[in-house]
Amino acid sequence: GELSSVLGARTIEIDKEKRRRGMKYAAENATKGWEKFEDFNAAYRYVDGVNAYIKSLKPSDYPMEFKLFDIKPTEWSALKCALVFKQMSLTLAGSNSDISNTNLIHSLGKDDFKMLYPEKQNIENPIIPLEKPYTFDTLYGQKQDTSAFYKDKILKAFYEKRDKGVGSNSWAVHGSKTTTGKPIFCNDPHLSLGLPSIWFELHIHTPEFNAYGVSFPGMPGIMIGFNDYIAWGETNVGQDVEDLFHIQWTNKEKTKYMLDGKEYEVTFRIEEIKVKGGKSIIDTIKYTYWGPVYHASEDGNHDLAMRWLCHDVPDVDEYNVFINAMRCKNYDDYLKATEGYIAPAQNFGFASVQGDVALRVNGRFPAKYDQDGRFVENGNDSKNNWQAWIPRKQNPQIINPKRGFISSANQVSADKSYPYYYTGRFERYRNRSVNDKLTSMSNISIDDMKKMQQDAYSHKAADFLGYIKTLSLKENMNTEEKKLFDILTQWDYHYLANLEGPVLFDLFYKKLSDNTWDEIEALRKEMNVGFPNDWRLLELMINDPSNKYFDHKGTKNVENAIDIIIKSLKESFAEFDKNKKAGKVLNWGTYKPLHIFHLTRVPALSSMDIEAPGCPDAINATGNSFGPSWRMVVSLEDQVKAFGVYPGGQSGNPTSKYYKNMVTSWVKGEYYALNTSKDKEAIRTTSTQSITLNPKK
Repeated sequence: GELSSVLGARTIEIDKEKRRRGMKYAAENATKGWEKFEDFNAAYRYVDGVNAYIKSLKPSDYPMEFKLFDIKPTEWSALKCALVFKQMSLTLAGSNSDISNTNLIHSLGKDDFKMLYPEKQNIENPIIPLEKPYTFDTLYGQKQDTSAFYKDKILKAFYEKRDKGVGSNSWAVHGSKTTTGKPIFCNDPHLSLGLPSIWFELHIHTPEFNAYGVSFPGMPGIMIGFNDYIAWGETNVGQDVEDLFHIQWTNKEKTKYMLDGKEYEVTFRIEEIKVKGGKSIIDTIKYTYWGPVYHASEDGNHDLAMRWLCHDVPDVDEYNVFINAMRCKNYDDYLKATEGYIAPAQNFGFASVQGDVALRVNGRFPAKYDQDGRFVENGNDSKNNWQAWIPRKQNPQIINPKRGFISSANQVSADKSYPYYYTGRFERYRNRSVNDKLTSMSNISIDDMKKMQQDAYSHKAADFLGYIKTLSLKENMNTEEKKLFDILTQWDYHYLANLEGPVLFDLFYKKLSDNTWDEIEALRKEMNVGFPNDWRLLELMINDPSNKYFDHKGTKNVENAIDIIIKSLKESFAEFDKNKKAGKVLNWGTYKPLHIFHLTRVPALSSMDIEAPGCPDAINATGNSFGPSWRMVVSLEDQVKAFGVYPGGQSGNPTSKYYKNMVTSWVKGEYYALNTSKDKEAIRTTSTQSITLNPKK
């Protein structure tokens, strides 16, 4: 919430949004909790190290960005560490569909909402495969009473749009499936790509441990990496830990509200937003029992407060999780070291030289049942709040599964028999590609795993086009349309940069979705709603082609699914042909180029218009400006072998040859061997530069 102090008035609204969401409030609460633990002093040594370096700089040494904006580095602090952590929590655990679902169920009716927006599908590969039934001695929390749900639409409310593809892949194969008889661990987190990179590559060697991997600048510890004994990594869980509550005001000033039959006053938090070249903005945020009033409606009738897990004061030393993980030697060590992790919830994958592969859905989750948290709830009753936490031992987890591998690609955490309810944003296609491949593979090598991380196959395209190819559609097409139809249906569903097939499918699916959901689109004029899932659209096309939603309201005829498919194909072919005649080269790489932006978005400092393979539904999940931000493959042999690459470089200086030297390698699917040598002198012989810190004793 401080961009405007650097960039001026243009970023005021962004800063307001961050403050109203309570980002700084969350970071302040984090440090309050962390400082209660004695070993938090170790984290302050990290802060001291950053400040020692900052103090050593002369203005001529400042990074280019500081010179461009005429600012100087300010002192680092534990609060800034917390802000880095909370920003990642916002990216990975800061969303909900409460407003959309509430509007839809009250606009369409319960029956249509249930039909169009089911939470489960027939094809599911949960992260934790069910090898034995869940048998918990005690279940926590309680079922939510239906009176908790708000009974009206939320008009013109704030709606956060999230880019598809912010997620990750991770898997580990057991030694029984590898050429060496030892596990291989792989991880590639899909995050926003930038220059400098979101990650910084680290090799930390101390008398106690020797660890290698990547870290977020500003937060201590290696988040994804390996040491001489284990490898570890994460993917996002996606479960919803952010609920919205309707506030019942009791005065016209909207400073008092009802809760449990009593009147309570809001707490005011004054936020000063400094604006470079202008006057500071003073924004007053109302805080309630639930949290900040994030959305204030014009009429005051639809004001919503946010209950977000990441606002809570932590009661465990979560900042130590990644510091402690670097030191572990086996799975028992790792389970204990990561026990205190809260949010953003992550699937913690693991492999060891002892031969174990394991995975735990790790984080803190409210104990919920049946639809709780799926809709906006009434904020006048504290019983509507989260009543208990799921004990960590009841989080889904597994070690050495029968199938010979663990995997996670942001799909649902557990199968339908898991006794607690959860909702959220879950992936439906990449996980199938990962599991299908690993199930069929044997004698797996490091090169096999590298190749698999580059895989650009889309199950979504295969599902839709597989069905379309069963239909007799060519008779409705002219000569040019038939040629494009052949290109589309003869495509092998791989999103390679030089192909036209993926472009045609992308155009077709957009038309298909828009033409089918015209009724939902009409609702968007007065409220925020989302389209049904693409997998649900396919199910309806196949099983219920005469469903009323296939009828386009703007025509006299009554259309069915086949009519909509033909209409969408023709429209997409016409658009493709129009663009091609205009001189646009429409292969996948030019149609959807990848951009790796510099912090300033200045093109000359960025890596623009990259023709890269992949799409959000493929293992190689690229799109616009996100993608595999760090690819890592680790073979847990007696002498650990590891390879990695990310789309950037270790230097933040645009004049350095190490500014973006790995981008080309990353696009080509090349990797670098990761040097874990413990010999200080051997490392020095291959280093390009070094910095020696001499702290005062």
